[in-house]
Formats: sequence, C-alpha cells, structure tokens
Amino acid sequence: MPLLALLVDVITVGCYFFQVNHGSSALYLVGIVVQTILTIILLIILVGYHGKKYSRIKPIGYSYFSIRYAVIVLSFIINGIVLFLYVLNYLGINHVIFAAI
Repeated sequence: MPLLALLVDVITVGCYFFQVNHGSSALYLVGIVVQTILTIILLIILVGYHGKKYSRIKPIGYSYFSIRYAVIVLSFIINGIVLFLYVLNYLGINHVIFAAI
C-alpha cells in the first residue's frame, strides 16, 4: 500500500509538470479531475489500510504512526492541499501553484 501511494505521488507530480509546461485553462480542468480521482484513490487506500498503523513506541498521551502508514497519510494530505491549490488557480483566486518555477 505505501508503494501504491508513492506511485500515485509520482503520477501526480508528472501531471503537475505537464501542466506547468503546457498550461491552458482546459488542461488545468483536466488536472483538477485527475488530481481529484487520485486523491480519492489515496483516501480509499488510507481507509482500507490493514497494516500496522502505530509504532511500538508510545509516549504517554499519544501514539506515533508507523512509517508505512505515515507515508500514506502524508501522501493524502499533500495531494489534498495540491487539489485545493488547483481549484484556487482554476477559479482565478490564487495562481501560486502554477507560478514560475
């Protein structure tokens, strides 16, 4: 599952760089659709993960995620933020996601 999450990240980074190099309004909309689909896939991976979710080290009051589960969680959070930035860019509110690199 963590490798699948990393594969989804590689696909989203590839889509991002394609949009940066060949940007248009229609392509940005396609990017939003692709990013939404891949973020939903990551949500399904996150919810359906049956591996170890917490590490053996448990300080008083809270627990740490295992490395495998943390990769999935961070991938989902980052892709969710990128999806939000895509929508802001498409609506013309903030163009920070496709600013000059």
